[in-house]
Amino acid sequence: MKKITLSAMLLASLFAGSVAASEFNKPGFVTEVEDGRLWVFREDSQELKDFKEHGEPAKQFTEIGTGPNGMTVKAADEQSLKDYLQLLKK
Repeated sequence: MKKITLSAMLLASLFAGSVAASEFNKPGFVTEVEDGRLWVFREDSQELKDFKEHGEPAKQFTEIGTGPNGMTVKAADEQSLKDYLQLLKK
């Protein structure tokens, strides 16, 4: 019984993280929240696929406290980070 409850809680938390991240998506961008930080990827990018498969990329760019609700924003490439942050200003 404990395994079922634990599995259900784990699945619920994973789903909740996805739902919460989607509120930060912008046109052309997909976001993921991990450890309270907002990861930004271009839609259908190889970086997004790699992140979902392997986790954090070795190379990453970070803007501390500049995201929604003062979140730190991270991206696998500098241009995606800059473009996403520019969309937030609109």
